[in-house]
Amino acid sequence: MFDFVHKNKRVVQFILALLVLPFAFVGVDSYVRSASGEKDVATVGGESISPQDFENALRAQQQQMQRALGKNFDPAMFENPEVRQQVLDGVVNQRLLQVTAQDMKLTAPDAQLRKVILEIPDFQDGGKFSETRYDEVLKLNGLNRVSYEQRLRGDLAQQPMQDVLGRTSFASTAQTGLFQKLTEQAREIQVATIDPAAFLALAKVDDAQIKAEYEKSPDSYRAPEQVKIEYLQLNQAALLGSVTVSAEDIKSDYDKRLKEFSAPEERRASHILLSFEKDDKGQPKAALKEAAKTEADAIMKLVTGATAEKFADLAKQKSKDPGSATQGGDLGFFGRGQMVKPFEEAVFAMKAGEIRGPVESDFGYHIIRLTEVKAERTRALDEVRAQIEGELKQQMAGQLFSKNAEAFQNRVYEQGDSYAKIADELKLTAKKTDWLTRSQVQAIAAGNPKFAQAVFSGASIAAKKNSEAIDLGNNSLISARVLEHKASAIRPLDDVKAQISLQLQRRLASELATKAGIEKLASMKSGNEAGLTFTPPQKLLRQSPLPNVNQALIKSIFAADVSKAPVGVGGANDAGGYSIAKVLKVVEPEAATPEKLKSLNQRLAGQGGNDLTNSYLAALKDRVKVVLKKGAIPEKSDKPDKSAEPKQG
Repeated sequence: MFDFVHKNKRVVQFILALLVLPFAFVGVDSYVRSASGEKDVATVGGESISPQDFENALRAQQQQMQRALGKNFDPAMFENPEVRQQVLDGVVNQRLLQVTAQDMKLTAPDAQLRKVILEIPDFQDGGKFSETRYDEVLKLNGLNRVSYEQRLRGDLAQQPMQDVLGRTSFASTAQTGLFQKLTEQAREIQVATIDPAAFLALAKVDDAQIKAEYEKSPDSYRAPEQVKIEYLQLNQAALLGSVTVSAEDIKSDYDKRLKEFSAPEERRASHILLSFEKDDKGQPKAALKEAAKTEADAIMKLVTGATAEKFADLAKQKSKDPGSATQGGDLGFFGRGQMVKPFEEAVFAMKAGEIRGPVESDFGYHIIRLTEVKAERTRALDEVRAQIEGELKQQMAGQLFSKNAEAFQNRVYEQGDSYAKIADELKLTAKKTDWLTRSQVQAIAAGNPKFAQAVFSGASIAAKKNSEAIDLGNNSLISARVLEHKASAIRPLDDVKAQISLQLQRRLASELATKAGIEKLASMKSGNEAGLTFTPPQKLLRQSPLPNVNQALIKSIFAADVSKAPVGVGGANDAGGYSIAKVLKVVEPEAATPEKLKSLNQRLAGQGGNDLTNSYLAALKDRVKVVLKKGAIPEKSDKPDKSAEPKQG
């Protein structure tokens, strides 16, 4: 853990930023409310949640998921009604806490508000808060300072309530031990699989069955609504190729930021950690602490004057730091402020090659070996030239985008029948597509639902005019016009006959495989395993399915009486076949280290805190009137078509 914390400090900060920023963008009241007087999607204590509030929350979640998943992000996931309902539930819960905080006269002082804003990475430039960046990010998300800070202050005012709920929950040592045994106890099994593919040849279907299946649910074979569109996009990323930066500009920027390119002193060290167990109050147990100190003193005598290799060998054998022990105790390079204070003070007072200890910290006793020292230095211009050039290009492209954005917004409206003139004026290229579904149109706009809504609106389809310029965020504007439109319609039987035939064949093959599996399991229990080929023994954990072993079969495996092992159990698998598991024995978990038990205890307490928060929210709903307007959330109008990618030409 000691090693993990200092090596992943930036990751932890990034995760916190992801949690803070999108959460604060949820529901921005009057500033983002639609002027069209759309009906509210919900009300909480008489306070309305508008469609724009909901879209804002949905967009924040989409952006967060896109940052986390990158190219694996699928915007169609947000067309799922259950996902959209979860987003609305989140907004409702947030409003519930806000209303309660207001009733309790809770507020956040200016100093706290300012501190939080200054520490959000999205508002920083070069690691420092930037007023310009602050305004840019808010503008990209359709916000201004007043509305954002008002909402953020409301979020911070709720924090005391959430902290109280979190601190109220705890888990006992006995509960933690049982939880560890329950989650880590395993079974050793072998698996045999009955593959449905082997029964496809026996799965015969006729035209009457195909027709009956079609007539049973013809809407299942509905073709989604589709459009062919032409679209034009102005974005900063595409403008990067059209800007150049001179060597003089790079040198000038380097000179201005010289301090920024100064690398502080870093040191590389290895350590052997002797930890000791603590009681429920976090205080070290005296006897165990003394034993750890005695062992640390003994190890110190062994390593005094020892080679780096001997130190590394002892670290692998003796160190209780799981993150660094396997690396011979190596912690890599680190600067000041990244380690606990006693450890840092010792390391930065040592000379390269020196061994010192035992040094006591909250983690235990450390025997430290200083491996290498990197003195403070200023990075040369050549080292940072590419970085500076990229940053200056971004600035220039941003300025060019700002210059062209107004013209883009005006021209796509003024020249509503064509993109030719504006494309020529701004040196852009209009693109035409093949037939696209709603989710494919949304994918063009990086998952932004407003673009798909604009394209598939009745007015756009009827008029075939350029849409307004839609802000996609990240300095990107897009406009589209519908060239052709196909309404959603049920496909004729002849078009889907082959699809239904294969569907019925697979279903029948699966049924035959299951029947055969049940028969083979019965034979196996009678001592006849003929026709079954089992895998080598494998270790199965409750929460870690193996191939062809789903959660339903895992339940049966862990419920099986292994007193007369081996014992056979079976069940349908997720591939449509049947799996037979031979349970060989119970595998008990290894004894947990104090650090692991502490982590599990915190996890259980955290889960308890979540359960308590959910119960509190449920109680609030009994006191504060919450009204969800049926059908108020815009839903997708077609099923995601993942069989085709957008074709552009």
